[in-house]
Amino acid sequence: MSQFGLFDFSDRLAALSAFGDPLERLSQVVDFEIFRPSLESDFNFSDGSQGGRPPYDAVLIFKVLILQSLYNLSDDQTEYRIKDRLSFMRFLGLELCQSVPDAKTIWLYRERLKKKGLMDRLFSLFGQMLREKGYLAMSGQIVDASFYDGHVLLPLLDKNNTSSSVWGDTAYRNQTNEKLLVENGFRSQLHRKKPKKKPMPLRTQCANGKKSKIRAHVEHVFAVQKERMRLFIRTIGLERARIKITLANLTYNLQRLSFWEKRAAPTG
Repeated sequence: MSQFGLFDFSDRLAALSAFGDPLERLSQVVDFEIFRPSLESDFNFSDGSQGGRPPYDAVLIFKVLILQSLYNLSDDQTEYRIKDRLSFMRFLGLELCQSVPDAKTIWLYRERLKKKGLMDRLFSLFGQMLREKGYLAMSGQIVDASFYDGHVLLPLLDKNNTSSSVWGDTAYRNQTNEKLLVENGFRSQLHRKKPKKKPMPLRTQCANGKKSKIRAHVEHVFAVQKERMRLFIRTIGLERARIKITLANLTYNLQRLSFWEKRAAPTG
């Protein structure tokens, strides 16, 4: 068997680029270095002066966690895929001769994300990136009755949200919830129910249709996370679950930014 040479490696990467490697596109769009100061302050276990293995680069580890969230990989699967896939190695900036974080290391660094405020800072940095690129993130709140069947509403809402409007399906539409929304300064955009044994009034149909257009934009996020990213939460402790969900949200937004930047790019 012939050896794999440097030019073979470059040719293989060029072929991946020709196919439209989405990870390469993500690297071109997102400046991951903006996350470095926050990551280094919380990820750094030691400087290696006391012996032992030196810490991995903070941005590299963060990108590993993004890959893990994007493809719904376990720690062991993540280690294997990085070693197996050239596209993963290029995204992480790794050469074939460099060591790859093992499953235990990935777990340890993800545990560090539980440090209070880190994920909030990372999201804030992402918001800054959006503004610098000319994007304006709009606010609002949408609730879904998949788990609570419309009986729980107020605990799901954030009073600090910059928009007072609350969208939701008909499961949330009742006098108690409508009263709670008004009393707490929210504006109801909940779908109205069809009258029993009567046709839906045209005005109500139109109003529900307008609300559905707004909800569709956000429900698309959940659909992608559920189907394409195969998001499934199975952790011990709510804080670990929150980290996994937050990573999935940030990963989705990074992908979405890549999509819009590609769409806005000049063709020809």
